Amino acid sequence: MNNIKVIGIILFVSLITSCKNKEKTVVNNESSEKPELHKEVTNSAIEAFIEKMINEEHFKGVVLVTKKNEVIHAKGYGMANDTLKNNLNTKFHVASITKQFTAAAIMQLVEKNKIKLEESINKFLPVQYRSDKWDIVTVHHLLSHTSGIEDYAVTRDYYNVVKGFCLGNTVDGMIKEAMPKELEFSPGSKFIYSNIGYTLLGEIIQNITGEPYRHYLKTNVLEPLEMHSSFIHTTDYEASNDEAIGYRWDDEQHKHVLDDIVSLPVTEPDGNLVTTLNDFLKWTNIYNENEQSILQKESLKKMMTSYVETDQTGPDGNLDGYGYGLFLSKDLISHTGYIVGFRSHFIMNPKENIRVVVFSNNVSMSPKDVSNGVYKIISDKKSDKRE
Repeated sequence: MNNIKVIGIILFVSLITSCKNKEKTVVNNESSEKPELHKEVTNSAIEAFIEKMINEEHFKGVVLVTKKNEVIHAKGYGMANDTLKNNLNTKFHVASITKQFTAAAIMQLVEKNKIKLEESINKFLPVQYRSDKWDIVTVHHLLSHTSGIEDYAVTRDYYNVVKGFCLGNTVDGMIKEAMPKELEFSPGSKFIYSNIGYTLLGEIIQNITGEPYRHYLKTNVLEPLEMHSSFIHTTDYEASNDEAIGYRWDDEQHKHVLDDIVSLPVTEPDGNLVTTLNDFLKWTNIYNENEQSILQKESLKKMMTSYVETDQTGPDGNLDGYGYGLFLSKDLISHTGYIVGFRSHFIMNPKENIRVVVFSNNVSMSPKDVSNGVYKIISDKKSDKRE
């Protein structure tokens, strides 16, 4: 074989190898891309199910579904307020979905050795909120709803509650009311969902960092993840034109009306987050990415570890456990949210890379029914194809 033929063969083989490597690189890049929301996307099977929920349950809000980093369905339904339809950028109050953000903030301080999970909360709380009843309650107990501290009540004379949100001196009154009470059970022995546990976690964050909870969360959690449309509802809150208003369904008037029914109020760390589908999609990436900017892998692992069995059942039929700010069911993570005028629920399967997010501004139905139904559709292998 002469030199020209040898050189030709080498060049040909090199060209083929190069093409294959480029093809492999492209595939890998595609598989690692994060899903992004640019416009509404509709899947016919999911759309039919949501229309059913609109007709039967009067659903209104927004729904996001992604699978393997592809947006399968993303759409708004009904009116956000008097002049704006719900859309991909509408801001929603998501209530207790806030708890996982508070848990992440606590884990950041654990990473910096400023907090220890297994030490008494009295070591980290402000002096005025330390109770001898809480000497055996740890930070871990607060995070996992296993503290035994009695939750705050729906109504009190001293409450300054504005549309379900605890503002001003209300938090101080709630904590001081709880301090002298005996624990409901031995810490760590059982699960009872307790909002005040996350209220206390917020007080720990403020005491350790020396800055308001909302400021710490914005600087160390929201901004690093580029969640620029998200914020914490505080005393100076004023609704913007791109925010949803909370409604309920009135059977007599046969329409949605402003929700004014008293429900359990929320504080900043346990339920005051306002966010959008776009921003929350960025947040859920932390559960599915090897690299992200706010938490170490070990911290995420602790958040996503089930420490106690709950009385709730996930969409896969398995009994939920609870981690740090997250319900956990076999391969799934999820959480609900409920406040005056708003209900929310999200499901994520990190292993299959499936996400379902439902934010609703109608409290007269369960968004969990929507998310569970959608999840069953999208997790069916026959439903992979976008329509």
